[in-house]
Amino acid sequence: MKTEVIAIIGAGKGGTAILETLLKMPSVVTKHVCDVNPSAPGIVLARKHGIQCHTKMTAICQDKEIDLIFEVTGRKEVFAQVLAQKQEHTRVICSEDARIIFHLLDLQQEVSDRLEDDNIMLEQRVLERTQEQEKANLDLEQKIIEYEKLNEKLQQINNEKTKYLMHATHQLKAPFAAIQSYTDLILEGYAGEIPKTTRAIVEKINKRCILLSDSIKDMLELANLKSLVKENIQMSVCPIDSIVSSVVKHLGTLAVAREIKISVPETFNDVSVKCNRNQILILLSNLLENAIYYSPNGSMISIAVKAVPPERVNISVTDHGIGIDEKHLHRIFEEYFRSNKAVAVNERGTGLGLAIAMEIAGIHGTTIKVESTLGKGSVFSFQLKTAQKNKTA
Repeated sequence: MKTEVIAIIGAGKGGTAILETLLKMPSVVTKHVCDVNPSAPGIVLARKHGIQCHTKMTAICQDKEIDLIFEVTGRKEVFAQVLAQKQEHTRVICSEDARIIFHLLDLQQEVSDRLEDDNIMLEQRVLERTQEQEKANLDLEQKIIEYEKLNEKLQQINNEKTKYLMHATHQLKAPFAAIQSYTDLILEGYAGEIPKTTRAIVEKINKRCILLSDSIKDMLELANLKSLVKENIQMSVCPIDSIVSSVVKHLGTLAVAREIKISVPETFNDVSVKCNRNQILILLSNLLENAIYYSPNGSMISIAVKAVPPERVNISVTDHGIGIDEKHLHRIFEEYFRSNKAVAVNERGTGLGLAIAMEIAGIHGTTIKVESTLGKGSVFSFQLKTAQKNKTA
């Protein structure tokens, strides 16, 4: 990530607040602070951190290293002078725009700080439990009964960890939703006209919020699946045609936008499977959505349903997209793993879709198989038990 070199003109209350925020950001270097009052609070703070201080802005405007200038005096004539004297590549943000951006950054920093605190706490708890497990292993031969009790305790800890993750993730949803709402308001013009450079920054914040919201949604889905007791999951008899048609309809708009045609079996009305319908809908949706995102516009995707005697059915999704490098095949179901090629094609991926799909497959006593050739496409398939219609588990 490129380090931004920033200068601040105006070191009063507003300039000081901006400087305090910038000092907390690792990818930002504040090089200059300027104010006509050499005793302004922002000047005092800047000196403590070894930042160059000025009472005139000439040196700042002539500095070719400066990427961005915050002009927060609130005086139009000062803003006009900065625009006239600055280097060509240097961007300038006025006080009104700075307040909006740093309000958003404050919210983002608050979320980041809370997430970091939660991660530290979680790591500490895992470390403590790991140490307990190591001690139990040393005493394994002498204390078989205690070892069994510790295993049970570790399972409880894993359940607590999953619940804690779910709680922490739920807590993050609201702040990110607020940030996204504010950016939407700004981009839609409700906060007034904003400079082009400011719009570009806010658009980046908005895209990050969308990505993080998708990640939070998938994290909650995966945590929910991992916390389920398999014996308590409701299984029923579901017609395969109903499942496939629901998924195709759900993703139809995305496919049309990419001019992608989805081919489905002409007839499989007599085939029913024993499953949890909602979970299989999620599994098949994730496979089909990936096929759409990683296929070229105008291509064809095929869904096939084939009986596997004596009592199973094989469901597959075939695309002609980017394919998967052989060296990555063993990792694609890992949480958060994404190859560089996949990221380049689809920036919004969370790296959790296939992990969720494989978790659901495991709940149904099956697995997901993949065959792929780089640059030619992939086939993802899984099997389910067949069942008689109108017969519930």
